[in-house]
Amino acid sequence: MKRVVIVGGGITGLATAHALEQAPDQVSGQVSGQASAPMSIRLVEASARLGGNIQTITYNGFTIDAGPDSWVANKPHAARLARAVGLGNEIIGTRPESRKVHIVWQRRLHPMPAGLVLGIPTEVAPFLKTDLLTLDAKLRAGLEPLIPRKDWSGDADETIASFVSRRLGDQICARLVGPLLGGISAGDPEELSVRACFPQLVDAEQVQGSLILHMMRSQHARRKEQAARAAASEGKPSIFQSLTRGVGDLIVNVVHKLRTAEVLTGRSVRSIARLEPGNSEGRWAVETDSGTLLADDVVITAAAYAAARMLRGVDRELEDVLTTIRYVSTATVFLAYRNTDVDFPPDSVGFLVPHAEQLPILAGTFVSNKWNHRAPLGQALTRVFFGGSYAEHLLERDDDTLVQIAREQLERLLGITRAPTFTRVFRFHRASPQPAVGHLGRMARLRRRLESLPGLHIGGNGYVGTGISDSIKQGEEIAARITPLSI
Repeated sequence: MKRVVIVGGGITGLATAHALEQAPDQVSGQVSGQASAPMSIRLVEASARLGGNIQTITYNGFTIDAGPDSWVANKPHAARLARAVGLGNEIIGTRPESRKVHIVWQRRLHPMPAGLVLGIPTEVAPFLKTDLLTLDAKLRAGLEPLIPRKDWSGDADETIASFVSRRLGDQICARLVGPLLGGISAGDPEELSVRACFPQLVDAEQVQGSLILHMMRSQHARRKEQAARAAASEGKPSIFQSLTRGVGDLIVNVVHKLRTAEVLTGRSVRSIARLEPGNSEGRWAVETDSGTLLADDVVITAAAYAAARMLRGVDRELEDVLTTIRYVSTATVFLAYRNTDVDFPPDSVGFLVPHAEQLPILAGTFVSNKWNHRAPLGQALTRVFFGGSYAEHLLERDDDTLVQIAREQLERLLGITRAPTFTRVFRFHRASPQPAVGHLGRMARLRRRLESLPGLHIGGNGYVGTGISDSIKQGEEIAARITPLSI
């Protein structure tokens, strides 16, 4: 019997366990005369709670996604897993009447111009009319199709800020694209790798030679698809998807669907050691604070710094690569109000704060505008983001101070003077990876080292891609490597 130990009970670890259980031999014993060996699956999680950064709570009729509140709709892995565990009818999109994003500039909220795709303009009129940019900046952006394309051969890379400034100009980078793209990772666009974080932008430059022309064509194709869906009464599709009861419902249902996997919570992994080749007990020993687990395959889905600690002494180069991935800490502050006490822009899902504004917050979400089923009738819910690359020092403040800062910023930006009906603070310590320039090259080194260590697998948020869908994809790919069909 093949023994698999999964370290980490976030969505990647759970997706791995689910996919392993769905392997053909685990379901029916064989497929077309082929089958892989039966498995013993153990999932080890240090905390008492599963889900990692994904956490949903309910309080007095409110549904609160403490961390991620959605996944990107055009990456299919999250929706596919949701359907596989019986949540197909629970998948929802953002409210169609509230899909605008605002940018804070000169202490005021400005709507982002319509037609932006990843911050790249695809419509002329809204772009020319916006007061977020000067005329010079708009003219500079208009020259983008004439900018020579970069040579992306080999391990060539560039920061998000350098890439956007090179193609569209510094002002668009600082006021539009930088806050949008950097904000996804709570990171600094001057450090993050565009190739690792947004490979579609690199592809656009490589294939089309122009981001604007490429995005225009993509937008045209998307609108044709949307028109077809609207004609079929499906409505305008949402860029983001979630679940009626919050994304935490995905965790609950994946765990519920696990049939044979043994889930061990509150159990920390101290170290992972390689056994001598040919050892009948397996290839790896996972030392926990409650004893040793022997395994043929070990899947580490913890943060890179934790993986490096567990693997100390196994492979120096692997350890070195893992320690190069930097993580930052963040916090979310939720504030609930009576509808009569707030005046959110009715068509907006929230706002982003450029670093140049020098405000203590990163962004805000009008949660009850963005999603249905998040606040009871007559109530409004908002979320304010803290920390990240620019302002981790603020997380040294206590919860009451963060709430007070959030209230001050909402009063300044939105004129909210009434006290919230309740507040809640969530902290995420070193939970947001920062894929810096050269990240994909380092991950290639990681894969090469893993090839020399049979039975060891590493994946999760921050390694390849970002977000829920990419994390699930990695878990499923690891499961496929563990369970290849054999005669």
